[in-house]
Amino acid sequence: MLNINIKEKIFNKKVILKDVNLAINEGEFISIIGPSGCGKTTLLNIVSGLDDNYNGKLNGDFSNISFMFQDDRLLPWLSVKENLLLVSKSKDISEVEDLIDLVNLKHILNEYPNRLSGGMKRRVALIRAFINRPKLIVLDEPFISLDFPTSMELKGDFLSFCNKFNPTVILVTHDLSEAVYLSNRIIFLSNNPSTKILDYENDNNQNANLKIIDEKKNLILELYPKILEGKI
Repeated sequence: MLNINIKEKIFNKKVILKDVNLAINEGEFISIIGPSGCGKTTLLNIVSGLDDNYNGKLNGDFSNISFMFQDDRLLPWLSVKENLLLVSKSKDISEVEDLIDLVNLKHILNEYPNRLSGGMKRRVALIRAFINRPKLIVLDEPFISLDFPTSMELKGDFLSFCNKFNPTVILVTHDLSEAVYLSNRIIFLSNNPSTKILDYENDNNQNANLKIIDEKKNLILELYPKILEGKI
């Protein structure tokens, strides 16, 4: 169990987060949605230990965390294999090969990032996120700026890795359909100062059926028409 209790986060004399309290079960996949600029990325930075300048407390095991960003962040002067070995704790090339084989990309191990498509780069970033078997993965809109088919394929690959390694996952997204598809719970945040306004239990069970996803998304918006504006 992870407990996130943020009493207050201030930046440039402005209160960004206020009384954000989350309890997350081991192996749970939650999504966080809120208006642009409400502090979603700030929340991820606190959870991942990148920002410790806040009033509050984290309880639970936050020692083995991986972060997926909005871009792949691969080092262009290193090959795919070198990028992955750089972050690997074991430095075991067979482990790297086994993971990259799960997404059918073993043939690109010796390629450099500038030779890869956007989807391939994101898959390498996906492997990098799982290479040290993290207990917690935090994601800051990692599927953004991809075309729809590539995005859906990458999400499917991500879920396959989650099923294999069973991490706890916290995803920040602006896309309600994405949250409905991927997560067990959806946490909605208000405008600044941002606080939790709805903790929604999502029963989609990671079903990729687009019709069902749309139906569940529309149900949420019917129940809470202003929820994406940060209002309940």
